[in-house]
Amino acid sequence: MMKKVLTLTLLIIAIGTLSGMYPEAQAASYQRSSSDDTFGIGLGYLTGNTLYHISAYDATGGIESELEFPLKTLLLGLEYSYIGRNARGQDALKIGIRWSFNKVGSFNIDNGSGKLKDSDWLTDNFDIEAPPSPPNPPNSGFPHPGLDIYSESDIDLKATIIDLRASYGFWPSARISLGPLGGLLYQNFQYDASNVRQVGFGPWASGATGSFSGKVLTYEVTYIIPYLGIHSGMLVSKNFQAFLDLGYSPWASAEDRDDHILRRKTSQAKTTGYAYLVTITAQWDIKDNDFFLVRGQYLEVNTTGPQTQTFYDGSGDVITGINDKITSQQTSLSLTFSHRF
Repeated sequence: MMKKVLTLTLLIIAIGTLSGMYPEAQAASYQRSSSDDTFGIGLGYLTGNTLYHISAYDATGGIESELEFPLKTLLLGLEYSYIGRNARGQDALKIGIRWSFNKVGSFNIDNGSGKLKDSDWLTDNFDIEAPPSPPNPPNSGFPHPGLDIYSESDIDLKATIIDLRASYGFWPSARISLGPLGGLLYQNFQYDASNVRQVGFGPWASGATGSFSGKVLTYEVTYIIPYLGIHSGMLVSKNFQAFLDLGYSPWASAEDRDDHILRRKTSQAKTTGYAYLVTITAQWDIKDNDFFLVRGQYLEVNTTGPQTQTFYDGSGDVITGINDKITSQQTSLSLTFSHRF
């Protein structure tokens, strides 16, 4: 996908360079206000997921478990940008920070929606092939290659996203800018899960099927993603611009904490890996100093590392060295009104 987007970017640059030969292409952003600061406020929607998948195996078999937390929420966004110009008065240096959230203190825009999906797989030969015994259903004890236990729970989500980004645009033509991009993305998602509905399969069908009302789990995950990439822009007309940002990070990290309240167990992990993002922005100038931004972004994060589980049920048991994968796939769309001072 990244190769296709990069190819499209280069094609746009070539077209824009050729279009610089025509008079109508000579309009540039310096025709707006001479100020270097913009402030914006907007509303957006985030969709996708953040999940962790753990596994542990030995000579007798093993277990795998995956918890998928939904990212479906409205976000309020506040942003500030500083813009520096080149000798021709065209926008060149851009340094900006964007803060998106759905809750701050008692101020609440959205609680999030969707279901927490908790899946467990079992590969231990004895448990899979354990002989059936009442009151287990007739299929208990037969080899079961699929899910062992599956549950869904209601969620309440608090989301905070901060994106600090800087870019510099060179202008090979009057309509096209291209240059380096760098940034730091911070994301924090906090969940309260309640009202679990669980289904058991195979040997565990009778004992693991049921429901529970009330809080069953809390989960918090933080992503820190420093990234580098390419920033490109195209002046389509005097009042309309389009931008494409491609970012990649080999230094992505995640840290999470899961408290299984019913099982009196916490699971914690610190993982590292990579991430990439694609951002497409359209800008309409409605007055000399006022403009709308429509921004769409796709983000994918993949990290791995060890998880530690600690039981606070009185046993004091601690399990270390569990293989953990913390990943996220996110798509967002936002509309922002900005004023240039």
